[in-house]
Amino acid sequence: MGPIIARARSSHAIVSTFAAGIATRLLIFVMTILVARHLSPEGYGQFTFATGCAMLIAQTAGLGWPMLMSRLIPSFRAQSDWSSLRSLLRWGDIVVLSAAVVATAIVASLSLFPGARSEIAIGLGMALVLIIPSAINLARRSQLAGARRPALGILLDEGVPPLILIAALVIGVVADARHAVILLAISTALAAAAATVALWRATPREVWAAPAQGQPAVWMGMAFPLLLGLLSKLVMDRMDILMLGPLAGFEETGYYGSAYRLTYLVTFPQVMLMTVMTPMLSEMHASGRLAAMWRAFGLSSIFALATSVPASILLFIFSDEIMTLAYGAQYAPAGSTLQVLAIVQTLTALSIPCASLLIANGQGRSYGVFSLLGLAVNAGLNLVLIDAMGAAGAALASLAGAALIFSGQGWQILKLYRTSNMKD
Repeated sequence: MGPIIARARSSHAIVSTFAAGIATRLLIFVMTILVARHLSPEGYGQFTFATGCAMLIAQTAGLGWPMLMSRLIPSFRAQSDWSSLRSLLRWGDIVVLSAAVVATAIVASLSLFPGARSEIAIGLGMALVLIIPSAINLARRSQLAGARRPALGILLDEGVPPLILIAALVIGVVADARHAVILLAISTALAAAAATVALWRATPREVWAAPAQGQPAVWMGMAFPLLLGLLSKLVMDRMDILMLGPLAGFEETGYYGSAYRLTYLVTFPQVMLMTVMTPMLSEMHASGRLAAMWRAFGLSSIFALATSVPASILLFIFSDEIMTLAYGAQYAPAGSTLQVLAIVQTLTALSIPCASLLIANGQGRSYGVFSLLGLAVNAGLNLVLIDAMGAAGAALASLAGAALIFSGQGWQILKLYRTSNMKD
């Protein structure tokens, strides 16, 4: 009965996670359209710049611990190591909150720096209110995934904030980009509080009765390579927005941000699946079930291919029509950017199962190295292409970086597979 129950639990987790993912992506999509239509391309660019900065900094503030916890929580649960699990949760909160406070102080200093351009300083100032609640919410999402509540984590992280902002836009209380960001910050804080209660309820009672005994120094060393890989990926995803603002202005940022949000829909099925599969792959690897791990990875890769390519083809062919239909005629110049980003997101979708497998197998260093290389390529090309091509140039730079990351991950996984077969 044990395997049957495990399969039923896995199927339920996948279905509920996908349902949550569909709901939240629809909410984010509706929020994006309403914000973009409510504001001008320049105003939407300011909103995109502020939220992009806040999300990047919040992810960085985790120092790799959210990804580490999604891997270690299932392992400690499987081993009934309640003392280590309690210590992990405690130190995870300490690290994330402390780093988020420090990051907020640093950004505040940068926004007040005398040499900063006024519009950039305003964008950084708007991002300040989002950093701490976003960092906590992101950590709770990973913790809930490790505690076998991935769908709940997704709903609280990506569902509650856009839902509240949508309601505010509909009733007409959002006057400008600043109001939109403040409302998003308040709703994110509410979601983080709810996620904290949900995590407490999802954690076995034995954890809170056990003494907190762990290895925080060792965990920090394990988290650092994951941070490098995550940061490189996040910076590359948002670098175009961060660099477009200073180099080309907020109007080009608005064009890019609107196109990127459409292509973001391409990767949501893979993100939802791997939210469930990453802890499972870690359990399979920890228990020595390598054949099952490779089968799960193969099916995940096929799924990523089947769910990303058709959508990207449609976005590429009907780019101008889709931009106009979604955002209005004033966003039509972003059609060429949408075409390139559709290809970028296909490569990103295929990279998601690869990243999960590398992390589950303790190959965080390789994941980090290839991500850093992709980031360097993206940054270098941004400096050259944004000035000449604006948003379309930033999209081409992302394409080069995504292609390098996917190629590097594929090469490393092939080596891992050959090594695994030799051991068998």
